[in-house]
Formats: sequence, structure tokens, C-alpha cells
Amino acid sequence: MSTLHTPGPWRRVGHRTIAAGTGPDRKTICELYSWGDCSEADGNEALIEATPDLYAVAHEAEAMLTRQRWRPDPSSPEGALLLALRAVLAKSSKGHP
Repeated sequence: MSTLHTPGPWRRVGHRTIAAGTGPDRKTICELYSWGDCSEADGNEALIEATPDLYAVAHEAEAMLTRQRWRPDPSSPEGALLLALRAVLAKSSKGHP
């Protein structure tokens, strides 16, 4: 699987920062800002941290459904799932060749 993002794992470092790597190889993925109640920012931070794993699982599920020869067809649960997986994987690669 080729990745179009900084390889995981991503982890929380410091306050509201998600990074990959360590030491001089560390790359900041993003910083989150919030005002007032921080519960939504906490949820966003957890979701962003899990992104590389979610991407890998979506990619593997799409590949498995394709290998099993499911047709991308909204009239079956498997076909609808295949369509949804392909759409989210395409969305995750926008802006890349």
C-alpha cells in the first residue's frame, strides 16, 4: 500500500499536538486549538491520532471486498460498503496525483 500521508503511528505530544516519529525525525502533523469546553477538541485529537490506522483498515477492507469480487453496487450491503470505502479513500488522496 502506498501512502499519501506521513506514515504512522501518529501520537499525541504535548498539549494538542499530533506528531509522527521521534527526536530529529519528528514531524508535527497538526496542532489543535480550542476555546471553552475541551471535550470536542479531545475527541478531534483522538480521531486525528487514529487516522493512519483507520486509513490502513479502510484500504484493506476495500481490497478484500474487491478480491472477493463484490460489485460496487448500492443495492447490496457489501456493494454499498465497497462504494463507501472507495469514496473515502479517494477523498483522502485529494490534492495528490
